Amino acid sequence: MTLYLDEDPAFGARLREERERLGIEVHDLGHLGGKPVNIQKRYEKGTATIPIRYLQAIALRTDISIQYVLTGKR
Repeated sequence: MTLYLDEDPAFGARLREERERLGIEVHDLGHLGGKPVNIQKRYEKGTATIPIRYLQAIALRTDISIQYVLTGKR
């Protein structure tokens, strides 16, 4: 099975790490990104591909490091 870059489950783990670092609740981040809590949880578990529009929305509304979420580098 081929793993495409945008399907890397590590993205979700780093997204959760950033959310927790900033003290944002899972439902609040979902709201800020325009997604329901069940989708937000799937992103963080790595079971759903994270869309670029979602990343853009949370980047505009939070201090989450999108660079870290995508690359693992600060």
